[in-house]
Amino acid sequence: MLSIFFIGIALSMDAFSIAISLGTMKLTKAKKLITALLFSFMHFSLTILALFISESLSQLFNINFTIILILIFFYSGYVMIFNENKIEEKFDYKILNIILLAFSVSVDSFSVGLVLKVYGNSILSSAIIFSICSFLATYLGLFLGECGAKYLKEKAPILGGLIFWVFAFVNILKYFQ
Repeated sequence: MLSIFFIGIALSMDAFSIAISLGTMKLTKAKKLITALLFSFMHFSLTILALFISESLSQLFNINFTIILILIFFYSGYVMIFNENKIEEKFDYKILNIILLAFSVSVDSFSVGLVLKVYGNSILSSAIIFSICSFLATYLGLFLGECGAKYLKEKAPILGGLIFWVFAFVNILKYFQ
């Protein structure tokens, strides 16, 4: 379960860095709460959807999910560290824009959710943990953004990417034991 928690933290780093950018817009408390809830909901729902899809795939094909998990962790880490996408300064805070942002930072939950059966945890508990981590990271990011924390803005995705790479290496070691 501790592994799932750390994966949840890694998955939340995109949301955290985006939230820092959004936090610089000095949002109301209601908008902060709505943003954090939407990010959290997307992490939850995409994880659930992915786990159901992976169950169907595993019944149709004989798939080695450990290898897929390692590849997804390496790729997710790479994307988080080397992705150059930044929110433009003139971002317009509208619900549709926030939903699209929430979806974009939650896509990695979908890809990780496809292979979570490797860890043997329940679908619901993993999704809840990812959702809670996302909510807390988003809300913290909004708060820090409001306080003007520019240093973390660029470093949060790197931290998330490194966490993914650590998990990739841990799973490689497990696989070859």
